[in-house]
Amino acid sequence: MTKTSPSSNSNKKTGKQPNTKIRKLRKKIKKSHQNLQDKTVTSTGIISYSNRRHKNQKRKTFATSIFAIAILLASGGLVIMLGWISILFIFNPQQVSWLNDFVPGWVKIGSSSQQSPRTVQQIQNEIQKQKRIVGEIIALESDIDESFLLPVFRKRNNCHSDCKSIVELRTYHLATDFEWRSTPEKYYHLTTQFSVTGLEEDQVIAPLIDANVEKNPGSSIPLPISEIGRFDKDAPSTGIWYYLRGDRSWGTNQTAYGYILHYNRDRRSLQQMISWTSPTGDLPQWQQITGDDEKELVVRQTVGLEPRLRVYQVQPSEYVINPIKLSEITLTPPAFNDGAYKDALLIAQSGLWTPAEQWLQFIQKQQKGKITAAAQAQIDLIRLHSQLTKKLADTSWASPSQQVLAYLIDGRWGEALKVFEASPQNTAEIKNLLKVDTGRLENRIDAALQVNPNRPEIQTWKALIIASQKGTNQADKWLNTQSNLSQDSLTYMKKLLTQI
Repeated sequence: MTKTSPSSNSNKKTGKQPNTKIRKLRKKIKKSHQNLQDKTVTSTGIISYSNRRHKNQKRKTFATSIFAIAILLASGGLVIMLGWISILFIFNPQQVSWLNDFVPGWVKIGSSSQQSPRTVQQIQNEIQKQKRIVGEIIALESDIDESFLLPVFRKRNNCHSDCKSIVELRTYHLATDFEWRSTPEKYYHLTTQFSVTGLEEDQVIAPLIDANVEKNPGSSIPLPISEIGRFDKDAPSTGIWYYLRGDRSWGTNQTAYGYILHYNRDRRSLQQMISWTSPTGDLPQWQQITGDDEKELVVRQTVGLEPRLRVYQVQPSEYVINPIKLSEITLTPPAFNDGAYKDALLIAQSGLWTPAEQWLQFIQKQQKGKITAAAQAQIDLIRLHSQLTKKLADTSWASPSQQVLAYLIDGRWGEALKVFEASPQNTAEIKNLLKVDTGRLENRIDAALQVNPNRPEIQTWKALIIASQKGTNQADKWLNTQSNLSQDSLTYMKKLLTQI
């Protein structure tokens, strides 16, 4: 009897084929495989989209950078253009007159015929129409056809001699614009124009007032300027230097005065630098004073035997139109912080130039390498004055009083006493010199005593000047206050006082 398996029986009972479960399993595996493929496709699509987005972002960043660079370059160009327009507006406004189409009426650039280029004949005709006198054309640089300086005069009323005075200065440059360059005649642009007013009378005679030569203080009326000239010799190479000059006569004195002008070639600008006055009637001169590369301008204001020189150095300036200036060398404040140096400047300010210069020579040796350029300039100014006082003191004067004056101004106390003692006639004349002294001698004596109070010769002159002005008794009282005097010196001084 044949046996059947349990599985066979089971299959028969359920009515299903034996591989049904296997088919179901295969379907599940296939479905899973399909889902896996779908997920792979989806992931690939996401990655592709991310890449495309990154590329787009890079393109946007690059475009932004290019745009920023373009803005920066455009801004820089705009700044440069505006700067150049500003420079043209300042120095040659006619070249930017096209801006008139874009600006309000109240800021428009003038375009009148007054500012357009003119021929020399047209310039002269216009000046004559203004009832003024055309001066002689002066070459600004090498060629008068390229540029020139033109002084404009006016005739003074109620005048019998030297009746023309300069009232205006103009500079012109050849027009190189195409429309003017192509014409047969030469046309010129007006580049500088300013009025000229003379110095006031009280400024002109100030050195005479200081020296008590003139008592009238003068008025505030401007004195006329009658001459213009160029410094051709010894002038510094920094541009072109001119002077304006006028003259004032009073008795035997003729005082010269005026202005110093500087022409800047680069900026085509003529500027007034300083005013000057000279009681000796001398023009300022360029001289080598301080040893620098550039020479200094020396204005002589000596009155009689009293030396006075004003010295100016060419120095840099913060002024854009003209980057140089003339600065006067003065003795205040001291340019070197040293007690002995300050004492030397003190006696120099009183007029004792030679003793101060001798003292400074010693200080320079002691302070070798420490003297600044400013201090050296002060030393050189003192040396220049000392050269004058030495020359005057070395001169043989016919008048005893003039000889004593020259000695005292130079600080030669002992030599001055010898002249005083030489004869009774000398004594009387010198007593009168001391009596009318207005301070220039006594100030020197006081300054010398301040730095050297124990020198008998100086003490003697102090006693003599007191006796001449206030009497012998006052001189005796002063001598009694000098505790450092020896008995011999005191006896000698009192003997001299009896001659006053």
